Amino acid sequence: MTSPRWSCHPLRWDRSCARRRAGAEQGQITTMLVLFTVCLLLAIIAVTDVSAAYLRRQAATSLADGAALAASNGAAAAGVYGGGDDEFVTIGQPAAKAAVDNYLRDTGAYAKYPGLEVAVAVEDHTVTVSLSMPFELPVPVPGVAGTTTIHAEGSSMMPIY
Repeated sequence: MTSPRWSCHPLRWDRSCARRRAGAEQGQITTMLVLFTVCLLLAIIAVTDVSAAYLRRQAATSLADGAALAASNGAAAAGVYGGGDDEFVTIGQPAAKAAVDNYLRDTGAYAKYPGLEVAVAVEDHTVTVSLSMPFELPVPVPGVAGTTTIHAEGSSMMPIY
């Protein structure tokens, strides 16, 4: 069995075989480096965008928790000393909404997070604050939406001791 003329015999290695093999592989490392660089850049962009969105979500959650605590602390004295036999302070919807708006205004949240939307719900003795805000990703990627919406929720109740 004879091997084709262009192949090299495994036991007989000469310079012409090395030149032919090098010519066939010429430019392969450049292609691999370009592909690796593209993959690396995409990974860096993904990590940057996901990290920034996570940090914004953490900030929104802290803000929602603080607003819920402000709403439960803003309960009127009549809710505490109203003579009821409840173990928790009764919180009114208008008072909770006003306390949340004051808290968000005092902390500068409306200015820091443009487009901030607030929903306050009072159920039994629990006040729940839901926040949503648009977030522009730090590194825009073609073909992918550059803006997302961050949602956060915090709740609070105030026991009577």
